[in-house]
Amino acid sequence: MCLSFISKGIGLHGGLLHITNITQIFHIFVFFISILILQLTSFYPAWRSRKSSSWDKLPNSGDTLKLTVLNQVRKYLSGWANHSDIVISRKMIEREMGYRGSKSITGLNVPQAINKPVVVKEQRVDGSCTGTRCIQISPVLRCTLMGFERNYQTGILSNYINTQRCFSSLSTQPVINSIDNFNINPWFITGFTDAEGCFTIFTSKSNNYRSGWEVKVSYQINLHKKDLFLLEQIQNYFGVGSISKQGESTYQYRVQSIKDMASIIKHFDNYPLLSEKQIDYELIKEAFNIIYNKEHLTQNGLNKVIALKACLKRGISSNISLAFSDVILIDRPRVNNMDVKIDPYWFAGFSSGEACFYVKIFKSKTKIGEAVLLTFQLTQHLRDEPLIRRLADYLGCGRISKNREGIYLDVTKFSDLTTKVLPLLKNHPILGNKSQDFEDFVKVAELMENKAHLTFTGMDEIRKIKAEMNTGRKLED
Repeated sequence: MCLSFISKGIGLHGGLLHITNITQIFHIFVFFISILILQLTSFYPAWRSRKSSSWDKLPNSGDTLKLTVLNQVRKYLSGWANHSDIVISRKMIEREMGYRGSKSITGLNVPQAINKPVVVKEQRVDGSCTGTRCIQISPVLRCTLMGFERNYQTGILSNYINTQRCFSSLSTQPVINSIDNFNINPWFITGFTDAEGCFTIFTSKSNNYRSGWEVKVSYQINLHKKDLFLLEQIQNYFGVGSISKQGESTYQYRVQSIKDMASIIKHFDNYPLLSEKQIDYELIKEAFNIIYNKEHLTQNGLNKVIALKACLKRGISSNISLAFSDVILIDRPRVNNMDVKIDPYWFAGFSSGEACFYVKIFKSKTKIGEAVLLTFQLTQHLRDEPLIRRLADYLGCGRISKNREGIYLDVTKFSDLTTKVLPLLKNHPILGNKSQDFEDFVKVAELMENKAHLTFTGMDEIRKIKAEMNTGRKLED
């Protein structure tokens, strides 16, 4: 009864299950229409359902970069002229492109190029440029080839593109972010810490602890804002810590949590310090182990931390001394790292913090009445006299002098500068703002090698370079 109802009451031409010549022809027609639709839509671009790669190398790599776009002719907008990603027309005539271009200043992803502008040639095309203000991040040409044009309601595609693909005519894929890919040498970190770093034990009253005191160990570096980028490099190397502004012109990199300090301990165990700061490191390392093992939560463990803090260069305040008057103080240990060899990258890091480059112009009996003296100087506190003497032996040159303020290593002999100091720092470069002073120092040395300082013109050029070095250098925003 149900089948009878279906065959009579519903369906096409007499029922759903009723088969005639007409229904068979209709079914065949629907089948062929379906095949035709599938064939016509099979070329639809696959990128709509997947994420495109960030970089595609253009087929004309190494040659002129030519921007091509889909056909903009209105009569083709609703037709099949523009198949998937097939370029029909070019934005401009190829022979008008040539190798026209402008020059830009950028930075290369190598240590030698930090703070060193590099001129590159760029080609003008119709498109847009992506990048950031950071000199270390390379700008890239942005253009997009979408599917066939009739899918869009407008003929001006560039105003309605949401998908970004980056094209390059370089033979290899460029590095987008040099901060993330900059590999600073570990010995450089240690050398720079010997110059500018600080190890500290913080103590403060706190009701959150049974002992009534909170203790922390810290590693920090304070630099002028002109060297903020170098702080970011150090932070990127360790992968821990934070950078904060201290006053109007100073930034501080600090690592303080026990978890993060483990990375600091690991580094300086593998790449030990050479200055008196090695003692401070050993003291905060011992305090770190006490805190890590929760021993500081006991009175005995807390007293040990206070005794270690008293041995640091800064010592303890009168308030701490009064609160822990029963603590037995210990003598400050002595540096015992003479077996650690001086690495050239350590020397570069130490020079990035402590070196000074001087150009002195003074009266003389020469034909032009003036002469030039170049000086490379390293300065330390009197307690680091052994390190300065080691550096003099390492360089094989220089003169050591002392006064109440510190101990100095001066290299003034021109042949020592050009054959020992300058080649060393060229191969293992200084980083940070001081690298600009070094570059100017090298320029003057080259002028002197070419005897330019014996002429009035050459002396004027040296005087101009000297005026813009050190404190005379203007800080760029």
